[in-house]
Amino acid sequence: MEQSPYTTPEANLESSQKVEIPEQILKKIKYAWVAGLISISVTIVLTLISMSGTDIMGLDAWAFLDVALMIIFVFGIYKKSRVCAILMLSLFSANKIIMWLETGAISGLPLALVFLWFYTQGVIGTFQYHRLIKSWKKVTEGFNFDQG
Repeated sequence: MEQSPYTTPEANLESSQKVEIPEQILKKIKYAWVAGLISISVTIVLTLISMSGTDIMGLDAWAFLDVALMIIFVFGIYKKSRVCAILMLSLFSANKIIMWLETGAISGLPLALVFLWFYTQGVIGTFQYHRLIKSWKKVTEGFNFDQG
Protein backbone atom coordinates (compact mmCIF):
# COMPACT_ATOMS: atom_id res chain seq x y z
CA MET A 1 0.00 0.00 0.00
CA GLU A 2 1.41 3.38 -1.00
CA GLN A 3 1.55 6.29 1.33
CA SER A 4 -0.24 9.49 0.38
CA PRO A 5 2.13 12.38 -0.43
CA TYR A 6 0.15 14.52 2.01
CA THR A 7 0.73 12.39 5.12
CA THR A 8 3.24 13.46 7.71
CA PRO A 9 6.50 11.51 7.51
CA GLU A 10 7.27 9.32 10.50
CA ALA A 11 10.67 8.95 12.09
CA ASN A 12 12.00 5.48 12.69
CA LEU A 13 13.41 6.07 16.18
CA GLU A 14 13.93 2.40 17.05
CA SER A 15 16.66 2.03 14.47
CA SER A 16 18.84 4.92 15.66
CA GLN A 17 22.28 3.80 16.72
CA LYS A 18 24.16 4.79 19.87
CA VAL A 19 27.92 5.15 20.03
CA GLU A 20 29.78 2.81 22.37
CA ILE A 21 32.28 4.73 24.52
CA PRO A 22 35.17 2.57 25.75
CA GLU A 23 35.25 2.15 29.52
CA GLN A 24 38.86 3.40 29.73
CA ILE A 25 37.85 6.81 28.35
CA LEU A 26 34.92 7.12 30.74
CA LYS A 27 37.16 6.13 33.68
CA LYS A 28 39.66 8.88 32.89
CA ILE A 29 36.86 11.44 32.95
CA LYS A 30 35.25 10.00 36.08
CA TYR A 31 38.51 9.89 38.03
CA ALA A 32 39.17 13.54 37.11
CA TRP A 33 35.84 14.80 38.45
CA VAL A 34 36.10 12.60 41.55
CA ALA A 35 39.58 14.05 42.19
CA GLY A 36 38.01 17.47 41.76
CA LEU A 37 35.36 16.71 44.38
CA ILE A 38 38.07 15.58 46.80
CA SER A 39 40.06 18.74 46.09
CA ILE A 40 36.98 20.89 46.68
CA SER A 41 36.28 19.15 50.00
CA VAL A 42 39.85 19.49 51.24
CA THR A 43 39.99 23.15 50.21
CA ILE A 44 36.74 23.93 52.05
CA VAL A 45 37.86 22.16 55.23
CA LEU A 46 41.32 23.76 55.25
CA THR A 47 39.86 27.20 54.52
CA LEU A 48 37.37 26.93 57.36
CA ILE A 49 40.10 25.80 59.75
CA SER A 50 42.35 28.64 58.57
CA MET A 51 39.58 31.20 59.02
CA SER A 52 38.92 29.98 62.58
CA GLY A 53 42.35 31.16 63.68
CA THR A 54 44.88 28.49 62.71
CA ASP A 55 46.88 29.71 59.73
CA ILE A 56 47.10 26.91 57.17
CA MET A 57 49.06 27.60 53.98
CA GLY A 58 47.92 31.22 53.97
CA LEU A 59 44.33 30.34 53.13
CA ASP A 60 41.67 32.96 53.73
CA ALA A 61 38.12 33.67 52.57
CA TRP A 62 39.39 34.24 49.02
CA ALA A 63 39.90 30.49 48.78
CA PHE A 64 36.13 30.20 48.42
CA LEU A 65 36.54 31.85 45.01
CA ASP A 66 38.76 28.91 44.06
CA VAL A 67 36.12 26.55 45.44
CA ALA A 68 33.44 28.18 43.28
CA LEU A 69 35.62 27.89 40.18
CA MET A 70 36.45 24.28 40.99
CA ILE A 71 32.75 23.45 41.39
CA ILE A 72 32.05 24.88 37.94
CA PHE A 73 35.01 23.10 36.34
CA VAL A 74 34.28 19.76 38.03
CA PHE A 75 30.68 19.89 36.85
CA GLY A 76 31.99 20.63 33.37
CA ILE A 77 34.32 17.65 33.52
CA TYR A 78 31.38 15.52 34.64
CA LYS A 79 29.58 16.74 31.50
CA LYS A 80 32.71 15.84 29.48
CA SER A 81 33.78 19.42 28.69
CA ARG A 82 37.29 19.72 27.28
CA VAL A 83 37.47 23.41 28.24
CA CYS A 84 36.57 22.72 31.87
CA ALA A 85 39.08 19.86 32.07
CA ILE A 86 41.85 22.15 30.81
CA LEU A 87 40.78 24.98 33.13
CA MET A 88 40.71 22.65 36.15
CA LEU A 89 44.21 21.39 35.35
CA SER A 90 45.40 24.99 34.91
CA LEU A 91 43.74 26.22 38.12
CA PHE A 92 45.19 23.38 40.16
CA SER A 93 48.68 23.88 38.70
CA ALA A 94 48.59 27.65 39.20
CA ASN A 95 47.34 27.31 42.79
CA LYS A 96 50.12 24.86 43.65
CA ILE A 97 52.82 27.02 42.11
CA ILE A 98 51.54 30.16 43.87
CA MET A 99 51.26 28.30 47.19
CA TRP A 100 54.78 26.91 46.90
CA LEU A 101 56.21 30.31 45.98
CA GLU A 102 54.46 32.03 48.90
CA THR A 103 55.46 29.45 51.51
CA GLY A 104 58.94 28.96 50.09
CA ALA A 105 58.66 25.19 50.46
CA ILE A 106 57.43 22.52 48.10
CA SER A 107 55.20 20.69 50.54
CA GLY A 108 52.78 17.98 49.50
CA LEU A 109 54.48 17.29 46.19
CA PRO A 110 53.57 13.57 45.99
CA LEU A 111 49.88 14.27 46.57
CA ALA A 112 49.98 17.19 44.14
CA LEU A 113 51.46 14.89 41.49
CA VAL A 114 48.60 12.41 42.04
CA PHE A 115 45.99 15.13 41.51
CA LEU A 116 47.96 16.46 38.54
CA TRP A 117 47.90 12.95 37.04
CA PHE A 118 44.11 12.63 37.42
CA TYR A 119 43.44 16.08 35.98
CA THR A 120 45.76 15.39 33.03
CA GLN A 121 43.98 12.09 32.42
CA GLY A 122 40.68 14.00 32.53
CA VAL A 123 41.92 16.32 29.79
CA ILE A 124 43.04 13.34 27.71
CA GLY A 125 39.77 11.50 28.35
CA THR A 126 37.56 14.42 27.34
CA PHE A 127 39.52 14.89 24.12
CA GLN A 128 39.32 11.16 23.36
CA TYR A 129 35.59 11.21 24.06
CA HIS A 130 34.91 14.10 21.70
CA ARG A 131 37.17 12.64 19.00
CA LEU A 132 35.20 9.40 19.18
CA ILE A 133 31.84 11.19 19.05
CA LYS A 134 33.00 13.28 16.09
CA SER A 135 34.23 10.25 14.14
CA TRP A 136 30.99 8.38 14.90
CA LYS A 137 28.94 11.30 13.60
CA LYS A 138 31.04 11.35 10.42
CA VAL A 139 30.42 7.64 9.87
CA THR A 140 26.69 7.87 10.48
CA GLU A 141 26.22 11.15 8.61
CA GLY A 142 24.28 10.56 5.46
CA PHE A 143 23.49 6.96 6.41
CA ASN A 144 19.77 6.36 6.36
CA PHE A 145 18.87 3.85 9.08
CA ASP A 146 15.35 3.12 7.83
CA GLN A 147 16.60 1.65 4.54
CA GLY A 148 18.38 -1.11 6.48
